Amino acid sequence: MTETVTKQGACLKIPTFNMISQLEKKADFPHTSSWTTPARRGQQARANMWNAIKEDEQNHLKLLCEELVRGS
Repeated sequence: MTETVTKQGACLKIPTFNMISQLEKKADFPHTSSWTTPARRGQQARANMWNAIKEDEQNHLKLLCEELVRGS
């Protein structure tokens, strides 16, 4: 039997709770174009780094959402 977590009146299985918690963290990643501003000052490598991180975070969000839908 899978253990459950109760938070603010909601009862969730721990794997579901963990996915939702991680989804919340990933969604908090700042998806702002201001992080790529260094490109305008000749720092294209830094802008590319932030764009790669943003893309990874978006992929992680997608995976988490798909798993939550599949598991419900």
